[in-house]
Amino acid sequence: MMIARGGSVTYSLEHVKEVQHLTTLVDAISRDLTEIRHLLNVYDDAVTMPGRTPDVDADGTGRKADSGPSRPTERTALDEARVALQQELDTGVAHLTRARAYVLGTTAAMDRALALWEGEEPDLSTGESPCSSSLDRSVRPTNGAT
Repeated sequence: MMIARGGSVTYSLEHVKEVQHLTTLVDAISRDLTEIRHLLNVYDDAVTMPGRTPDVDADGTGRKADSGPSRPTERTALDEARVALQQELDTGVAHLTRARAYVLGTTAAMDRALALWEGEEPDLSTGESPCSSSLDRSVRPTNGAT
């Protein structure tokens, strides 16, 4: 919050806290997105590998694990771990698509407020950037594994 005093504007402690908090959030989100990018690289490798299966039964008898479909294609398609990977990938796409929309809206609103503060006519665009078409799922790149 800004407080006008004697013709000058000073910033309140609350304003400084809000800027610091927003900066901390942006830094944390940047780190989180770096981690997601790393996970995506691992996910990309995982879809081309066979699912992991235990070498022996859980009871420790030393018998080979032989449950599940006997044909490798079916075993790959029905693998619970692979299904879980796909479900989390789908969830991630949905959540990050919404998050990006929020970020674009926040960026546009902050930009308009700054333009107004600078005495300019605010741009009333939707806040879309040149790469905003990636919000459209029909343009989403695929890795061929569905």
